Amino acid sequence: MYKKIITFFLLTFSIVCYSERVSSNSGICEYFRDKESKKKFNPYTGKTNIKLKNGVYKCLNADASFKIIVWRYFWADDINIYGTLTIEVKNGIMTKFKSIDEKNGELLFSATYNRYGPDGEMYISKGFALNYNSNSRKLNYKDGKPFGDILEYYDNGKLYRKSHLVKKNNYHPFDTPDDFNNYVDYYEIYDINTGEILKKEDLFNKTGTIWDYDSKSGKLSREGHLVNGEIVFEREYKEDGTVAREYNYKK
Repeated sequence: MYKKIITFFLLTFSIVCYSERVSSNSGICEYFRDKESKKKFNPYTGKTNIKLKNGVYKCLNADASFKIIVWRYFWADDINIYGTLTIEVKNGIMTKFKSIDEKNGELLFSATYNRYGPDGEMYISKGFALNYNSNSRKLNYKDGKPFGDILEYYDNGKLYRKSHLVKKNNYHPFDTPDDFNNYVDYYEIYDINTGEILKKEDLFNKTGTIWDYDSKSGKLSREGHLVNGEIVFEREYKEDGTVAREYNYKK
């Protein structure tokens, strides 16, 4: 009898604690409903000056704009965070952030962090803030540094390209496709329907060919010939596979 009573109280206490820990009306969520927030929040690095209390927070109807600075390019821009957000905080540090589109349930962004920055898997959807690439992507971090492979996806969810990061790479989520050769030494491109390998390319010494396929149709859209880190020739394709235009950058 006493064991049942103790078990009941422990279970009740756990539920109460959890309900206090998971909140949709917390002070944290208020910062994500401000159209032009004065606070700083960068999901790509996990850095923020919002005062965080330990717990798990679920923020509904988020829609806020944060100013971020990309020191690599000495450039600032506004990043819009919206949807249903899940934020986990441990020891005053944000350890997890996830954003889901409330309209269709699509995962927009997810990442885990430690005190050094991203740590673990990061997913960036095609439409998420400041994603200058035409494909959704997934990659891994260790203590704030990316490593391993970048996986990119077609619009239908099939794997588009797997790119291997060089050991000491300078990859940044804000990089454009033109920066591709600066952090990748090998990649493979897959067919949008069958998943078969279409292209394999080694970019040793930053020399080789960069192929791009349309994220919606899966058709070849561009090729760029790279020599010692510089594009010397570029060709763009129409949807029917014919050449749209060519550029020769040789001096």
